[in-house]
Amino acid sequence: MPRKMWKIDFKCPNCTDPQRSLRSKGPYNRVRLVVDLKDFYYLAGEYMDCKECKGTFISWDRRILEQLPDGLRTRFPVVMTHKFACDVAVVSLLRSRTLGNSSHALHNNILELHSEEWSHRYLWYLSDCDRHRRGRESLNLEAVEYLDAPPPRSLPTFKWFLACYLKNVWDRLSLLKASMTSVYGEILKIDSTKKVTKKLQGFASNTASWATNVGNERGEIVISIMTSSESMAALKPMANGLVKRYKDADQCPPRVLYTDRECCGEQNSSRYNQLFEAWPELLVCLDIYHYMRRFAQGVTSESHPLYAIFMSRLASCIFEWDKADVQRLESAKREELKAAGIPNPSDSAVRKAITKSEMARHCKRRTRGVAATKESINHLLLELSTSTDTLGVPLLKQEIWTIWSEQQRHLNCIQDPPDIQLYCRTGEIIKGGIKLPVYRCAHGSTSLESFHLHLARFIPGNTNYTTYLCMVVVITSKSLQTFILKVPIDFLTL
Repeated sequence: MPRKMWKIDFKCPNCTDPQRSLRSKGPYNRVRLVVDLKDFYYLAGEYMDCKECKGTFISWDRRILEQLPDGLRTRFPVVMTHKFACDVAVVSLLRSRTLGNSSHALHNNILELHSEEWSHRYLWYLSDCDRHRRGRESLNLEAVEYLDAPPPRSLPTFKWFLACYLKNVWDRLSLLKASMTSVYGEILKIDSTKKVTKKLQGFASNTASWATNVGNERGEIVISIMTSSESMAALKPMANGLVKRYKDADQCPPRVLYTDRECCGEQNSSRYNQLFEAWPELLVCLDIYHYMRRFAQGVTSESHPLYAIFMSRLASCIFEWDKADVQRLESAKREELKAAGIPNPSDSAVRKAITKSEMARHCKRRTRGVAATKESINHLLLELSTSTDTLGVPLLKQEIWTIWSEQQRHLNCIQDPPDIQLYCRTGEIIKGGIKLPVYRCAHGSTSLESFHLHLARFIPGNTNYTTYLCMVVVITSKSLQTFILKVPIDFLTL
């Protein structure tokens, strides 16, 4: 009863000119049954009417609730439906899209909690009846017959829980839109996938072939759209929307855009430069992982025993580690080995004890430059051109030289942009008594590849597609904002 409790002057939703105040008409003559986590409770409402238009309104009417201040609006903990109502605590359990979390699972879990709560109350009732019976016997009073406990109320179906979740998302839609459109970045990545569009059904079936996503250097999702193709005409509205968003928010335009193809074209101009023509300083770079995958087409088989060695050597031809970070990690690992009982470990033993994940987590790396990369890759191909396995199967096919001649023009596209920080510090840990920084790398579009896999799993079925797509973008960005410290780190001199 917000009018009686907080003395709020509600205006009549029907009367617009002038907007008149509503009068109290007493409590509403019906209460609503609300489904809670462990039990049901009743929700009472207040009746209000307008003196001029004779309209009557209940305090839980959406038009009345929208007039409440935000601090009081959050005190209304119920999602209203046609017959029942659901507590927000129940609906919030569906927001976390973890493995096995669905409306079916929520219905079963709530049913289990309600059954357990009812059994406890039934036991309390029997205990009270027994205590009352023994009290009457001690007073030599006649025995009475006790009524059976009322049976537990049946829960609505799982579809009802899903409908409550959708209604709750709809009520928070303006907040979700504001959250999605408040993400920016200096380094953008663009990539598309077909995995999630296969879940479009009904009227939306076959209306989209690609899900195109743009992320930033922190892994947050800047924008996510559905398109029928990856053509310029299909992506132009998205590009115009991004440019307008940056301009309206007075944000500096992004400086780098990572992509998996079409990084350069005629006269060294990418199609993404034409797409984002309002950002003339935007530098389009090629994702190095996809660049390396192009060399895999010249390998006899990915199951070849030397394939992993070839890809590792190829990565070493492109990247070099920061020497200061490597020395700091080696010192920490040496102290760890000493604490484990290994006195004076050798340099080779220390390097073997360092895992790839530790190197990627605590050390920065950068590209070697066009000339050094070209010379290193050419030397690698010459060295492994005659390599075979134990059965005499060669590692490289003859087509590797054709691939290499075609990919040489992209060497400039995979180099690190000058004067741009590609690492941010997300924290630090103590290893062997030495503080080691934890870095997050902004190289390439690997974060979008992970998001595409998560996106296909987040949307559970082929219904309510837009709702789940909206929620996964918000949840992904918010989860990354909770632990990423926006502290950019420069490369040290190598």
